[in-house]
Amino acid sequence: MMGARGGAGDPSEGPVPMPSDGPVPMPPDGPVGPSRRVRRGRRAARHRRIRTVLVVVGVGVVLVAVWLGLCDRYIVHPRIDPVGPVDAMYVIGPAETRWPEALARGDEGVAPVFLVTRSLDASGHSYFPPDCGEQRAGYVVTCVTPVPYTTRGEARVLAAQVREHGWTHVAVFTSTGHAARARMLMERCVPAQVSVWDYPRHQTLLGRLGEFGYQSAAWLKAQIIRDC
Repeated sequence: MMGARGGAGDPSEGPVPMPSDGPVPMPPDGPVGPSRRVRRGRRAARHRRIRTVLVVVGVGVVLVAVWLGLCDRYIVHPRIDPVGPVDAMYVIGPAETRWPEALARGDEGVAPVFLVTRSLDASGHSYFPPDCGEQRAGYVVTCVTPVPYTTRGEARVLAAQVREHGWTHVAVFTSTGHAARARMLMERCVPAQVSVWDYPRHQTLLGRLGEFGYQSAAWLKAQIIRDC
């Protein structure tokens, strides 16, 4: 007897599909497993690092450009006053680096008093100038030792001399690169009109960059320490 309709042996049902041994269809973009996620994460991190580096480099370039522009304005081309009669001219140190130019300016008859900062050796003894107390044609050389032995100390010395002698207009003689900072400190401390005079000096590129660094640091210090 035949089995019930629809049984396992019924040929009308057709063959039963068997599992295929071929490849399983994948998504259009391929498999997205842990290794691919890791690669994507690494690429994203690398792109972030590149962007960060570019931003840092860009900011650095801008800051350097601003710094060089300020150095050019205040160190290479500072404000220099015209030469004219004053009550005293002060040659700030190191005097030996500008002595011939200073004497030439004094010989022009611009001031009856010629103040100069003494140059000291490592033991604190004065070795320059040799002209202290000398009466030259039209002016006398007066040597002073500032305390502290800095531009700030020189501003204090000049302020004391101005008060002692009642001077109303004095001049400071210094290098071009030092002129702006010297003016700032002198005008901050000295109770008189202050003119700043410089003299021509040749500098190599390396020397100028070194002065940029030194004067920039000293300028920042002068902004932090505001007293005389």
